[in-house]
Amino acid sequence: MKPLPLPAFVLHPFTALGIAAVHVYLAAEHLTKLFGGGPIHWTDIWKGFGALAGAYVFAALASRRFERHEPRDSEAPNVDSQSGYA
Repeated sequence: MKPLPLPAFVLHPFTALGIAAVHVYLAAEHLTKLFGGGPIHWTDIWKGFGALAGAYVFAALASRRFERHEPRDSEAPNVDSQSGYA
């Protein structure tokens, strides 16, 4: 199955972090109503937890782009750090 296409700017790490921050803000707005004891609506439940899930997805996208590419065992020979031989 082919993944859904996303615009290139969404996949940039800083943009993804910004979108994740907006999702956290929206989740906090709905979940404070839910746990704060104020008047709540049923939509606060799914909007709050849905926005929290969205924040997780965009934070995961950002973290994948921030990590450095390190060679895997299949890509680079195993080198002994003391002797320098494979």
